[in-house]
Amino acid sequence: MSIRPIETRYRGYRFRSRLEARWAVFFDAAKIRWLYEPQGFCVNGRAYLPDFHLPDLKCYFEVKPTSEYDLDLLQSFANEIGEDMVVAEGGIPDPAEWLCEPTIQLRLLHAIRPGEADPDGFADDMAWGYRDMLLECSSCGCIRVMNEVYSSMKDNCGKCSDSHARWMPLSHALEAARGARFEHGERG
Repeated sequence: MSIRPIETRYRGYRFRSRLEARWAVFFDAAKIRWLYEPQGFCVNGRAYLPDFHLPDLKCYFEVKPTSEYDLDLLQSFANEIGEDMVVAEGGIPDPAEWLCEPTIQLRLLHAIRPGEADPDGFADDMAWGYRDMLLECSSCGCIRVMNEVYSSMKDNCGKCSDSHARWMPLSHALEAARGARFEHGERG
């Protein structure tokens, strides 16, 4: 017997799981433009279909319910496509818990193109780790994937002139995603 995720409809898309649909709700609430499974690719001779492309953030976004996945495949894809890959492990975090202890890990895999220097000085796994999240500039509203702890050291996003701006968690979007219901024909 195999346990399978429930296919879920949202905004005219048929997602492979409710977790993917909830991330789509998150992106909508955060006003992040997304494309669901826009195109398949061949990576190192293997077929690969990324979950989301976030064109304004110049990255792909992969949803994984557990930490069991092929990190090398995802890193190779990021390198070949030339855009970063964000991997969301686990469920949508509770905003109240996120501020204390994260229940999800976002891994940012930096795209390293041939001939380029590795920006972090690491040769292989480009994952950040503890307390990475999508954060929003409190002044101009731009969004980035970054480390919540290190973001507090930045004065602003670099795009706006407000020296009092801070990076803030997208709690409203997390709440919308966690509250999305797809039972009985509901659409999020």
